[in-house]
Amino acid sequence: MTIESQRDVVFTPFMLRVRAALDGEQTQGVRLRPSTPHKVATATDEWFYLRCRSEQVIAEANAMTAGRGSPIDLEDEVGTGRLAFTLRCRERITRIWLGCDDHKWHVELDRSYAPSHEAVEPEDPDTLEDLVIELLDQSRSREHG
Repeated sequence: MTIESQRDVVFTPFMLRVRAALDGEQTQGVRLRPSTPHKVATATDEWFYLRCRSEQVIAEANAMTAGRGSPIDLEDEVGTGRLAFTLRCRERITRIWLGCDDHKWHVELDRSYAPSHEAVEPEDPDTLEDLVIELLDQSRSREHG
């Protein structure tokens, strides 16, 4: 990741990562871990933070993709009876939701293009950036490959 002009100083490190991914630079993998059970308040707080942070991440990514790739959409799931949102780039979808098993709550993540055999969650909030890069990378490789 290199600084190409004086304008680059106004870009966040994530925006520079998006540009690098669109330019074809190798990207790191998405950091996931098995979903862990929590009390409802803790799990809800974790999910809510991820949902709020997604807005900023999507805005920065879409600022860099303008004219260069498909935008990322952020959609809240409604009418399903659960707290969930999706990150979408074309037909690729990452869904993050709040689940419950045996009165224990957990955040769970599902990628339509990379199914997991166990319930997983983001390793930390920065994983949202990795997920967006992955969505863009998947879109770019399909459009240009």
